[in-house]
Amino acid sequence: MIRELMLDLRSLVRRPLFVVATVAMLSLGIGATTAVYSLVDGVLLTPLAFRQPDRLVTVQLVVPEMRERFPATPVSIAVVDAWRRGCERTCRELGTVGATEVILSGEGAPELLSGARVTPGFFELLGVEPLLGRDFGVDDGGVGTRIAMLTYGLWQRRYGGDPSVLGRVITLDEQAVEVVGILPAGFRFPRFEELTPIEGLSGQPQFFEPLRWSESEARSARAFDYVAVLRLPPDVTAAQAGVELNGILAEMLAGSPVRVEVQITQLFEQVVGEARRPLWLLLGAVAAVLLLVCASVSNMLGIRWLDRRRDLAVRRALGAPTRNVVGRVVSESLVLALAGGVGGMLVGSLLLRVMLAAMPAGLPRIEEVTIDGSVVAVLATMTLFCGVLCALAPVWRASRTDPMETLKMERGGARPKLTPGVFVGLEVALGVGLLVMTGLLLRSFVQVLNVDPGFHVDRILAADVLLPRVRYQNPGRITGFYTDLLRELENVPGVRVVGLTQRLPLEGAAFVDTLARFDDPRPSDELPLANYRAVNPDYLRATGVAVTRGRMFTEDDRQGRPIVISAHAATRLWPNEDPIGRLVKRGGNRPREVVGVTADARILNLEVDAGFVAYIPYWDFPSPTATIVVQTESDPTAVAGSITDTISGIDPALPVRNVRSMNQVFSDAVAERSFQLSLVGSFAVMGVLLMGLGIYGVVTTAIGQQRREIAVCLAMGATPRRVVMMAARYGIRPLAVGLVFGLAGAVASSRMMTMILYEVAPFDPVVYALVTLVVLTVGVAACLVPAGRAVGISPGVLLKSE
Repeated sequence: MIRELMLDLRSLVRRPLFVVATVAMLSLGIGATTAVYSLVDGVLLTPLAFRQPDRLVTVQLVVPEMRERFPATPVSIAVVDAWRRGCERTCRELGTVGATEVILSGEGAPELLSGARVTPGFFELLGVEPLLGRDFGVDDGGVGTRIAMLTYGLWQRRYGGDPSVLGRVITLDEQAVEVVGILPAGFRFPRFEELTPIEGLSGQPQFFEPLRWSESEARSARAFDYVAVLRLPPDVTAAQAGVELNGILAEMLAGSPVRVEVQITQLFEQVVGEARRPLWLLLGAVAAVLLLVCASVSNMLGIRWLDRRRDLAVRRALGAPTRNVVGRVVSESLVLALAGGVGGMLVGSLLLRVMLAAMPAGLPRIEEVTIDGSVVAVLATMTLFCGVLCALAPVWRASRTDPMETLKMERGGARPKLTPGVFVGLEVALGVGLLVMTGLLLRSFVQVLNVDPGFHVDRILAADVLLPRVRYQNPGRITGFYTDLLRELENVPGVRVVGLTQRLPLEGAAFVDTLARFDDPRPSDELPLANYRAVNPDYLRATGVAVTRGRMFTEDDRQGRPIVISAHAATRLWPNEDPIGRLVKRGGNRPREVVGVTADARILNLEVDAGFVAYIPYWDFPSPTATIVVQTESDPTAVAGSITDTISGIDPALPVRNVRSMNQVFSDAVAERSFQLSLVGSFAVMGVLLMGLGIYGVVTTAIGQQRREIAVCLAMGATPRRVVMMAARYGIRPLAVGLVFGLAGAVASSRMMTMILYEVAPFDPVVYALVTLVVLTVGVAACLVPAGRAVGISPGVLLKSE
């Protein structure tokens, strides 16, 4: 084995360009597959880092009649309390978590933090023990000194990993909070937007507090602000738990006109959400690239062994068994694959870092993606697989080598047959599949970019502000602060218009409630839902949302109850009627008068029509969290510092978070599609290049093996065109077969892409026609170039070369 290995190495050293080409191709294929598999492994294959994660489920509520418009809602404290008291089998381990945002001050600049409030025993439910300090106890939810546990990341970033932070009092929302524990480095709680649609809150918790609630909140069944996490007992299934929880819920809500049911989802599935299908498609695309690389390398090795047929013939003539000859071929292929695997590890690590930097922010569990032991094991398996697969063509050649026939060839006999065109056909088929996927994604991306968002994106800057709840408990004080802030910002040089809202367009819902005509007799569960925005009078001007009828409310409307609705809502509520001056109702509130109608704007995302949208004055819905929107005269980033200084001038304790331009918001909205398109597109380009090289190599080899026949044909008067077609047929045949099978495979698998396409059919004829044109152009060019070069040589020169 050592002697044969050294012989293989010496043989490869004599062909440095061949070795570099094959190892580079294998490194790119294995590296790209390693990077994408690491992403899939970290998001989809690695279980959540909790105790028995398959037994953890989330419990949400759903109104069956409203499931399509509002798939699920969080739970209320009253509902959770009813389950705790009435549940006998299921709720042995039931935890509740609520989202919060606070201002961390002292020992540095004020910082806005996302946090979570949890019931005692929540970390025991998850199976997580503190790295330092202690967990929350049953007595920590009462009245007294506030306590908190910090995540490992916040502890390292803010306090430098100082263990003396335990027992220290920090300031959260201008209140003293004692740090009692530090969570381990491997603990990562899901982002709130992955768990449930808690309006207005997002991000991953950086600290945890005991959950406290008021008596009124405990009695109210409508405060749907919490996530319920349940650990199923070993003898209880999710269906059995649903039956018991539904029974308690029905008894609690007896007499209510709204029918509410329990929806139980495995915690892992809740977190992963809709990321599963796109990631599997990416893995399928990169697997196709790896197969393409292996087919190309196998073809190259097969052609290489054509030049070594005399060596094989001599070995066989001297009595070497077929398995020894095959073993020689396989060992050389494995040496190349091993080198490609080492290079693939390096390429994969680099590519993964690039992918993580370009990854859209909404992908779940992205912080858990890394190249770990399981990924290395898969890489080693891929390397072995590539070595065996790459040896198929040369093994086919070596096992069918007749020593006597080969030695006769050396004396001018018949030429050997070419390597089977199945490898080239496979390359073409895989390349076609990648091109079709890229074409469909590109068409969807263009369709999304062509959507009219209904607002402006140029010269607009936004920043988030959070007011401390201790000092800003009074609604009048909240309204007064924002009134003063808006007035001061209007005087900043370079600022044209200043708006205020709770959430920017394309960044999700601010809050959702019913919106109907005031005289609509239907029960609340049958009324349409609307996305509400609490804004100032200049918000529509600042964002460029057009008022098509009526007017925007003004400061003079503070004594009234005005509302501005979208054109879609106006058309649905009052078809063929003028909505101006009409009355609407939101939930059980008093009526509001419609004073204006706006153009429809995409406020959730570019791919979903927002439906009913309503704008109400911010002084009617004072919230400590707001987003300032500034329309500038020139580059919006030039006034970012002035806006921050203005906010600090009014209240120095306020942090300003997430300063961004509207162009950046728009780019983030299409980031996921852009990432998918760029990744799959790069795979498709690689596939087309490998396909062209494969066809070129087959035709070149065919011409090399038929030099004498070409010379004789030319000498006997055959036209160059006929000779070119004779030589090119060796590439045209696998091209045609691969194109047919590739298109058929794309049609069969394109249904899997339906969920990620936007206004594009999976069998889009334009895409398939363009893919066919590209493949035929590249394939025919790869056939004609070497064939045309062969015809340009004099017949005499060709005959002399024989």
